[in-house]
Amino acid sequence: MNIDRLIQASVTLAIVAALTGQLPKVIREVRIAQLKLIKESQASKWGMPMLPPEMPKYHAHSNRK
Repeated sequence: MNIDRLIQASVTLAIVAALTGQLPKVIREVRIAQLKLIKESQASKWGMPMLPPEMPKYHAHSNRK
């Protein structure tokens, strides 16, 4: 896959995720995948990566009076 197709696929994914309200979830999954890749390629002397905490679900109408 050349870089132009990769960029096009990434932009399409970002637009679809933004339109469906899933962009924060997609960003979080990409960051976790990056950390796992670093973890798999690290030397044995490296420390452990800190994974981002699970984001709470936000409900616009909860706790409103």
